Amino acid sequence: MSPDTPGDTPAETVTPALLRGISEDLRAGPLDAPEALKLVWSGLCLARLLGLRLGAVDGRWGQRQRNAESVEHQLARDFGTSATFTGTALALPGDGLPRPLAADEVDEALDALVEFSSTARQRMLATAPRAAQWHDERVLRHDSLVMGELGAAWLGNRASYRVDRSR
Repeated sequence: MSPDTPGDTPAETVTPALLRGISEDLRAGPLDAPEALKLVWSGLCLARLLGLRLGAVDGRWGQRQRNAESVEHQLARDFGTSATFTGTALALPGDGLPRPLAADEVDEALDALVEFSSTARQRMLATAPRAAQWHDERVLRHDSLVMGELGAAWLGNRASYRVDRSR
């Protein structure tokens, strides 16, 4: 995790509103590549924590969370190859089992996760052509597609993904 991420945020305090705040920041105005990558990384960390809470609700959400986790790990690995995060060890927060979301928060959490995925993807694509560093541009372009898969995982549009932690 980088110093700019909400890594010390306990999963139990992550709400859909926090993730929506990142989505709003991503829509706010032009960002340079490092700013966009750092903001998307912060959002990914919050999405991870919110997703862990959603995944703890029941088996259906647990499967979607495991699918999303595979995508999150791919994004973390790829972001670590960007010029912005050179020399920074990126790690996703929250490997434990947090308190599940309340039943009345489930739909809002799903909406926030899908909205973040879509908004981050759009921001990454819009920022990529202006990137000063090739490695930032590459990650912004390529991982905009992977970011879209995060939303697909939460919507249940993919049967499964696989986490490859051997690398």
